[in-house]
Amino acid sequence: MDKMEFTPGNPQEEAPKRVEKKPNKKLRIALIVLAVLVIVGVLTAVLWDANTFDGLRRRFLYARAEKDENGCAMLYDYSGDRAARYAGLGGSLLIASPSQIRLIGDQGTVEFEESVRFQSCVIAQRGELAAVCDVGGSDVYLINSAGLVRRMEADGQLISATLNEKGYLALTVNDTGYKASVKVYDDSGKPVFDFHSADRFIMSAAVSRDCRYVTAVTLGESDGAFANRLVTYRLNSTKPVNKVDVSGGVVFDVGPVGKRMCAVAEDALYLLSASGEVEHTWRYGNDTLRRCDLCGDGYATVLLGHYKTGTKCRLVTVKEDGTVLGQRELDGDVVNLSASGRYVAVLFTDHMTIYDKTLKELATLTEVSTVRQVMVRSDGSAVLAGLTSASLYLP
Repeated sequence: MDKMEFTPGNPQEEAPKRVEKKPNKKLRIALIVLAVLVIVGVLTAVLWDANTFDGLRRRFLYARAEKDENGCAMLYDYSGDRAARYAGLGGSLLIASPSQIRLIGDQGTVEFEESVRFQSCVIAQRGELAAVCDVGGSDVYLINSAGLVRRMEADGQLISATLNEKGYLALTVNDTGYKASVKVYDDSGKPVFDFHSADRFIMSAAVSRDCRYVTAVTLGESDGAFANRLVTYRLNSTKPVNKVDVSGGVVFDVGPVGKRMCAVAEDALYLLSASGEVEHTWRYGNDTLRRCDLCGDGYATVLLGHYKTGTKCRLVTVKEDGTVLGQRELDGDVVNLSASGRYVAVLFTDHMTIYDKTLKELATLTEVSTVRQVMVRSDGSAVLAGLTSASLYLP
């Protein structure tokens, strides 16, 4: 067998170098394309099927919640008070009555509790912050999901209170020597606006989303009759920048809707720019306003009765530009209405239904005999508050 000779080589020569592998450009491009497709898929799910995305989020967040056959998890127990008011703050439930304020966390623990002596208790809420007020008195408690933020005392008897999304608080008070006053505090509790009205009563006021203006609902005489007027001020001046007379009757509420200010009147929704100019008006036609909620994400929710009495009504969501987002005919006694994020919940005497903002029906619960108030959350779940307990409905 032939022998093969091997050359040992020169040991003083440089050692052979490892040949570096060139990166596979095709593989890298394929991975980048795959990542982009995944991101696009997630964004598509969020934008085109937000309800499904929220459903997956609810399953993840409340995976350990023990639910009954109706999809409700019991979260809160408390002593009953028929004069109590409720607000959902994140995972906590705020209960306020003329004798007590209590905040119960999502594990059933009491995060804040204080005895009070209120003449009439109301809750003003925007997002994760609420103001518990003594109408006719002077006490104001700012509360979030963790507990008490600050306690304040108004200079006069409280008429109304509102909050904007950034935590600016507007108080309307009866002030000695004036028909009414408006006082605005920033998110740290610092006073930034103080106006005293000598010629017109002030019913309510609200701060714009950009925190630069405040719009007040005033009542005074015009052409021999009492009429509402919307007066807007910059927070750094007590000189009005705009005045709008509302001829269609009483203005019941005012607050930010998207980038605009919405005034809820007897005959229409008046949508104003932040500086107080009426840009859009959405009229109810021959229907009668029964309920309204301004806490949706860029839309107002109104319940309109076809007649002054009776159960036939129309539920409508109206965008900040005055166009209808969705509407639906309803037939039933409506107990309560709540809007948050992309969702609207309506509590009837015999059932509760959750809709999306276009008023497509998403879920219905029939066991509501003990429920007094519904508070829909921005993820599509809803807190159902009764006289002595509250549960979380997970559709």
